[in-house]
Amino acid sequence: MEFPFLFTWTKQNDATFFNLKEVKDHQIILESGQRIFDLTSISFQASFGLKNQQIINPIIEQLRNVPMTSPKAIFPLKTDVTNKLIDLINLGGGKIFYTVSGAESVENAIKIARQFTGRNLILARRKSYHGASLGALSLTGDWRNQGHLTLSDYTLRIPEPDDDPELEETRKIILAAGPDKIAAFCLETVSGANGVYIPSAKWWNGIQKLCNEFGIKLILDEVVCGFYRTGRPFGFLHFPIKPDFICMAKAISGGYVPFGALWVSDECAHSYDDKVLSCGLTNYAHPLGLAALSGVLALTSSMEFQNKLRNLIPHFSTQLTELRELPEVATIRHIGMLAAIELKKSLSFDAVFQAGAYALVKDKMLILCPALTYGIDELTTAMRVIRKVISAP
Repeated sequence: MEFPFLFTWTKQNDATFFNLKEVKDHQIILESGQRIFDLTSISFQASFGLKNQQIINPIIEQLRNVPMTSPKAIFPLKTDVTNKLIDLINLGGGKIFYTVSGAESVENAIKIARQFTGRNLILARRKSYHGASLGALSLTGDWRNQGHLTLSDYTLRIPEPDDDPELEETRKIILAAGPDKIAAFCLETVSGANGVYIPSAKWWNGIQKLCNEFGIKLILDEVVCGFYRTGRPFGFLHFPIKPDFICMAKAISGGYVPFGALWVSDECAHSYDDKVLSCGLTNYAHPLGLAALSGVLALTSSMEFQNKLRNLIPHFSTQLTELRELPEVATIRHIGMLAAIELKKSLSFDAVFQAGAYALVKDKMLILCPALTYGIDELTTAMRVIRKVISAP
């Protein structure tokens, strides 16, 4: 079947697709009437469900009033939402640079880190994904980096945390390249699609010490972990680190509007007080994105959300523990509402989808990232689908 658009990340003749009728809360409803549980928040962005009126309503209201404006415009929504976001980050100040995607958040972090330090090299992990634009893709270490003429000459790969727990090899890489040439580390706090690898607090403490010793900036990619995915407002709050940049997107708007943001430390932000910030976007601080963010912040700050999440996380953990007992399961890694299930057999997206669940499948690995607004009973039913498809011969 021929379509007038391209499918992402696939051979066009092998593209997987489905015929959508509508969405409801945490379910995709097909034209056939079949209901599919969304267990990956689509692409990690639908953290608050597929039809959450607490986010949709502020967007509709904004459409009626100020649907678009200039990046130069100052208005109450822009100021109030930005202050609330800075408060949620809780690093004692800093400023926000708005974007429309995670890749653009990473791109601008790279640019500002290089301008601030006067250095060009960025340290990044192999098992990583930072976005599909050229600069972000250059830092990406997985297969999506292949086949592109990236800026790889400016990227240095460091070992995975489990392969270099004391950071001895990482230190050697820094010394060999020259610390005075390295602008920043760019690291996912917890990797998402590449397997939910959770570095230890000791490893993160070592990264922070290297940053302090050599004047290297720390860019944290919180695109997946941000906005309570790990149980805390941001993933970095689990670890003894103080980033200079925090890249945000996906759940920042619940996925309802393409939107992103970059938190910049006071030190770096104020370096532009009398110097031109040569960064910008046409849709910078778009009112619809700000409205969506206002809905997300109102929702996540409510006692109802906090109490439900406090109960949902241990329930999800229990569901995963039960899956771990299956003979087909090799290991499970998880934090908050994010999990990777490694299997002893291959699995396909089609098999999971036909069974009734939408999830990220990578050969022998399942990535689960259910919405934070699932009810206990509904999540239990959805996880039964996963158990069934894993157990199938």
